[in-house]
Amino acid sequence: MRVFLCRWPNGDCSLVVARSKAAAVERLDEVANAEGCPIIELSDAQVHFALTDDGELALDGLGEDMEADIFDFCYPELAKARLTGTHVAQAVARERARAAGDRVEPDAPATERGRRMKADLDMPTTLVNRIVSTTAKRRLRSFKPRGKPS
Repeated sequence: MRVFLCRWPNGDCSLVVARSKAAAVERLDEVANAEGCPIIELSDAQVHFALTDDGELALDGLGEDMEADIFDFCYPELAKARLTGTHVAQAVARERARAAGDRVEPDAPATERGRRMKADLDMPTTLVNRIVSTTAKRRLRSFKPRGKPS
């Protein structure tokens, strides 16, 4: 399994473990539709959690390489500001504004039914195409034509 990093339009980011980028987009659909969001595969992933007194897990930190990869990909202007120690709040505002404009228009589903489904449910195209294909195959298998075949 591979680890993918997604930067959302509001500037937030998510990590997901999946077999492929398409599978990562489908898994991220639990949060929102990640189609068109910048996504990369991380070469190194290390996350540290602390157990709180309330019995919850709290993020304790990230591995050095992973944190650097996240800042390089998601927040390059903020990374520069953190290095110099100046104008961090302004860099955060610039990063949020920049992230909103980085979305790429995803491919449309292969069928008209899929396009309607995507419009109604805002699902990733790969998931829509798979559902439509599976449903069509199931219906074709159960189809009983009338009369004699020629």
